[in-house]
Amino acid sequence: MPVNITFRTQLVGSVTEFCSECGLGLFTKALNLVELIVALARYKEEGVRLNPQVYISNDIRSLTAMLPDGERLRVGATTPDAKGIKESLKKTAPLATDGWCVYLEDGEQLEYGVFRGSGNPLAVAMDEVLLVSVAPLTVVKVFSIADECVEVRSSNGNYHHVFLDHRRDDTPPPLQYLDSLVESITKRCSEDLREALGSFLKKVLFTAMRESHGCIVAVTNMRRPPAFIGNDGTILESPIDFAKLVNQLKRGAGDPTTLTNKGSLLKGMLNSDGIIVFDDRGRLLGYNCFVKVKHDAEVIGGARRRAFAALRAKIGNGLSAAFMQSQDGWTEFEGANNDN
Repeated sequence: MPVNITFRTQLVGSVTEFCSECGLGLFTKALNLVELIVALARYKEEGVRLNPQVYISNDIRSLTAMLPDGERLRVGATTPDAKGIKESLKKTAPLATDGWCVYLEDGEQLEYGVFRGSGNPLAVAMDEVLLVSVAPLTVVKVFSIADECVEVRSSNGNYHHVFLDHRRDDTPPPLQYLDSLVESITKRCSEDLREALGSFLKKVLFTAMRESHGCIVAVTNMRRPPAFIGNDGTILESPIDFAKLVNQLKRGAGDPTTLTNKGSLLKGMLNSDGIIVFDDRGRLLGYNCFVKVKHDAEVIGGARRRAFAALRAKIGNGLSAAFMQSQDGWTEFEGANNDN
């Protein structure tokens, strides 16, 4: 008889300790967490890829109370098992967009619904509030951060990156270079703005990159895009000055919707072909830009990887950083100070 080879048994064993330490009754059976991980790794509804962020808590009311100006919508309740998890995802995953997240409340029944934090674009990132140890509240977050890669994180500090493909155990997380990109974009901003601007850009880019099919971002230390990409692209007559918008909002002189709307434009640009161009003062200079590439036999991959290789060669000569996200969500980065 043929012998089935499956990662299921190994995955159950790998998350058992996490489950026993997280303090949630739902995960007393590690198989329930495995079912959630596998479901989110490739979740689709009507053929459309969805990326809901799922928070499991023993007290959803206390959890949402930690979020100023937050909202919660209860959708229903089901059995606290693998079947119930699948049912709750089907009802809530399509709703988890534009800042809304899925919640599951651990109990005799599994209550499920959606919630969100403040709509203020400068609000503290939700995970910085929720994924902290505040006894007796327990929180676990499960989220697909790239194709076949799911992050599992607990408020007790434990976390895993679960790879459901052929990648090696020592593979770095998919979006490990996002912080390096944001630091490059905000490098020459005033120190009092850098933290707030960086937090905003990271939230926008994180969301946009999970919805895009790959992108390239170039950062220049010049006021205009260098000629090797600026001559073949869409250069904005008036750059979007995110640093200025954040500064105005911090001083109470700006409208939060203006900053949010400009962030939405950035998301749209990341879904366009070509290269997004920032300067290192927090300004978005252009998009849909292209660079001439050499068909170097040493570069393995398609057009995006070849374009990234061409940008890497320009670091220190018009560019201070280059970032690439592949179609399946994995990233590469090159900075002027070898920040990769």
